[in-house]
Amino acid sequence: MTLRLGTFNVWGLPEIFGLGDDVTSRTREIARRLRHSDLDVLMIQEAWTEAVRNTLRAGARLAGFEVAEDPEASGGLMTLSRVPVRAVRFEGFAFRGDPERIGQGEFLGGKGFQTLEIETEAGWVSLVNTHLHARYRKARPRLNSAVRVAQLLQIVRYLAETPGTVILGGDFNCSLGDMEYEVFEGLSGAIELGGGTRHPTLSSANYYKRHRTSEDKRIDFLFVRPATGVEWQAKDARLLFAESAEIREITRSLSDHFGFRSELDLVASPFPPSDAKIAHPPSQRALALARDLLAVGDAETDRRFSTHMESALAFVGLAAVSCGAQRVPAVDRRRFLRGGLGAVAWLCVAPAVGYGALAHFDSRKKRGAFAEARFVLVQLESAALSAAQGVNSSA
Repeated sequence: MTLRLGTFNVWGLPEIFGLGDDVTSRTREIARRLRHSDLDVLMIQEAWTEAVRNTLRAGARLAGFEVAEDPEASGGLMTLSRVPVRAVRFEGFAFRGDPERIGQGEFLGGKGFQTLEIETEAGWVSLVNTHLHARYRKARPRLNSAVRVAQLLQIVRYLAETPGTVILGGDFNCSLGDMEYEVFEGLSGAIELGGGTRHPTLSSANYYKRHRTSEDKRIDFLFVRPATGVEWQAKDARLLFAESAEIREITRSLSDHFGFRSELDLVASPFPPSDAKIAHPPSQRALALARDLLAVGDAETDRRFSTHMESALAFVGLAAVSCGAQRVPAVDRRRFLRGGLGAVAWLCVAPAVGYGALAHFDSRKKRGAFAEARFVLVQLESAALSAAQGVNSSA
C-alpha cells in the first residue's frame, strides 16, 4: 500500500508577535488548499493559537481529514489523517528552554511530540509528529545540539518501546550533518525519506526568508522506522505548500517554512511486530556523541545555577545594605532619603526571589532532563547487549 505523507510548520504565532492579520490570512489559505491536497496524512507544527487551530480544523474536516489532537496539551501540534486514527497522545519534552527568555517562546510553548496510530492495509502503523527546540544559545551550536539530543532521546525511548513500523515527521530544527541528526539516526534505526539535503524547507525563495544569507537547508523531515522484515520504498519526495498566495495585496508564502512530502510504499511483514524492538542496535559512535553532548548540557546547567545564585545573593546583599543604611542616624538625613532606601530594599526582594527560583527550580528541571536522556542511553545499551547474548546463546 502507498501512504502520501506530509509535514508543515504553519507558523501560527500568537498576535502578540505582531503578525495577527498575516497569520489569519495565511491560515485561511492553508485551510482552503487542504481541499485540493491528495495527502493521506499531514503533520502540522506551530498551530499555537486556538484561532489557528479552529481554522485548520474546519478546513481539514471539509477536506475529508480526521483531526488528531490531545485535548489536554498540544505543543502546537496537529495531525490530519484520511485514514482511521486511534490512541492519540501528547508527551511534553522534559527540557523546555529558559523561562526568563520569554521572547523565544520555547519555555511557554511546551513543545513535545504527538503519537497516534493509523490504520493501513498493512495493519496499524504508529506515527510521531514533533517540533524540536529552535534555539537555546545562538552562538553555541554544541549547546543547541545538546538540548535537541535530550529531546530526541525521549522520542528514541518511545521508538524502543513501540513495536511495528513507525513513521516520524516534523520540524527537527537541525539538518543532515548536524550532531543531533547523526545521534537520532544512529540510535533510532529511522531512515529519512527524502535524501536529507534535497528540497530545502528553509530557503531564501520563501517570501519571509528573502533576506536570508546563509545556505538553504532542510530542517523538516519524514522518517520511517520499519519493523523487522517490512519492505518499504520512498518516492516522489518534494516540497509541499511552496506556492505563494496573495495575502493583504502582497504575494507571500504560506509560512516561513516550506512543507515537505513523500510517498511511502509499505508491504506487510511476515514477522511478528515485537521483532522491531531488537532489529536496530544502537551505533556506538552515536552513543558516544550523545554522551558528549549531554555533558555540554550538564555544564551549562551548572553555569546557570551558579550565575543565578550569585545574582540572587547580590540582590539580597543590596537589600541588606539598604535596610542597614536606613537605620544609621544622621543629623541632616531627610525623611525622603529613608523612604528611598526602604524602597530600594523592597525593589531588591523581587529579583532576589526570581533569581533564587531560577537557580533552584529551573536548574533542577534541566538536570533532570539530561539525567533522563542519559538513562535512555543506558537502556539502549542494555537492550542491545541482551539481544546480542540471546543471539549468541541460540547459535
